[in-house]
Amino acid sequence: MIKYVKNSVLNFEESKDEYILYDIPVFKLQPFKHKIDLTSLLKKIESLIPYPLLSNVDIIYVSDIEDFNKNQRSFNAMYADGAIYLSPDQDNKMDLLDDIVHEIAHSLEQHDQEYIYGDLTLEEEFLSKRRALYHLINKPTLNRYFYDNPLYNHTFDNHLYHVLSYDYLRDLSAGLFYSPYAITSLREYWANGFENYLLGDRMALRDISPILYNKVEYLINSAEEIKR
Repeated sequence: MIKYVKNSVLNFEESKDEYILYDIPVFKLQPFKHKIDLTSLLKKIESLIPYPLLSNVDIIYVSDIEDFNKNQRSFNAMYADGAIYLSPDQDNKMDLLDDIVHEIAHSLEQHDQEYIYGDLTLEEEFLSKRRALYHLINKPTLNRYFYDNPLYNHTFDNHLYHVLSYDYLRDLSAGLFYSPYAITSLREYWANGFENYLLGDRMALRDISPILYNKVEYLINSAEEIKR
């Protein structure tokens, strides 16, 4: 399906719906279901994220792909092989902004993997929170193994979303995770933190996840220095 999206650009009318984020082409292959000013949104991203942090993003597509509906869950965005894919089914401008910033965070894992994960401090912070959450849940129905595994697991993701529910987890994990989605895996913990450093309550993130906060801040400050 991703190959189909890329091939469809060959038939794309250049003057139709092409935008630019810094020097990264953004192709709107399908219209948004709700009115969104993409030009102003991309300018907003340029004001938030220094150019060096987008070195692993080659292109951005707005197009509905089957990957968004895998695993009994619906997603609005993904990053793969240098491209960010965005669903046209976005609630509003803020919803789209969240998605783009979140996928930029995933793109950083490629170039800055050693810094983000190499010293294991982020993983230790994440797993300590997962273990604390396990003890807070009333009669956990999943084995402790799932809480000790930092990698994405479909069974665990399904359990969080469909069995426990994000409404339940939001209150239960308020002092441990910035949002329920951050519980999903170490990679989502990272991307959720990056997103909320830029778009959420930065000081709340610092208080809840200091190691995550410091890693995001270091990368952004370092990129700002390069830009100067």
